Amino acid sequence: MKLNESAQINSISDEYIILMDANGNPLKIAKTDLANALAPSAPATKGEVWIVYLDSDKNKILIPWEQWSTSRTDAVGVAIMSGGKRLLIAPHESSLPWSSDVGSGGAVTATVKATADNDYAGQSNTNNVVTSAAFAGDGDSYAPGYCAAYSNGGVTAGSWWLPSLGELGLIYEKFSAINAALDKINGAIKLTRGPYHSSTEYSAKYAWTLFSQSGFRASSIKTTSKYRVRPVTSF
Repeated sequence: MKLNESAQINSISDEYIILMDANGNPLKIAKTDLANALAPSAPATKGEVWIVYLDSDKNKILIPWEQWSTSRTDAVGVAIMSGGKRLLIAPHESSLPWSSDVGSGGAVTATVKATADNDYAGQSNTNNVVTSAAFAGDGDSYAPGYCAAYSNGGVTAGSWWLPSLGELGLIYEKFSAINAALDKINGAIKLTRGPYHSSTEYSAKYAWTLFSQSGFRASSIKTTSKYRVRPVTSF
């Protein structure tokens, strides 16, 4: 529902914002829906996004993205913080299916969106999938294996993972800001407005996908859905 200029916030709960329109009618809007609607237009601001490199002792050093020189070639990726959670996003991505066959990889599995959205265990998800009996032979031609084998800027293979659905949600919240930072990194691929695989499983046949055009989450067939894959790691 479109609000007119005289609409006012009446109350706020943990899950909803209650607005009052000009006629005194309450309008209940889920916070997640409001956040998803606003996220694509959020600007890159100081203090929320950094570019990361390794110093001589292999420590991750954060530089405000707007201070990064485009001539540098040592960027590890783009760091973000959101709601106390931290994530380092790779400058590269690929387009791959999730797996070669159906099966359970031992990752967090949920058929309810709210549960899947609260999965931030991308690292253990990916490790479980790539070492599982079902998918151990898939390798880097598939989403979990590609992320596990990825390396960049001195952060080696085995340090990166396929983000969970919750972690993809963090990326979506700062989509435009992350792309502003990626635009400063030599050779980086900006985030795409399209579907991204997560490491959160829905069932043996399906895994969760985030569609970054709108923030929509849905399950997709593991074997035939060739979607974008963006490795992440910690900092």
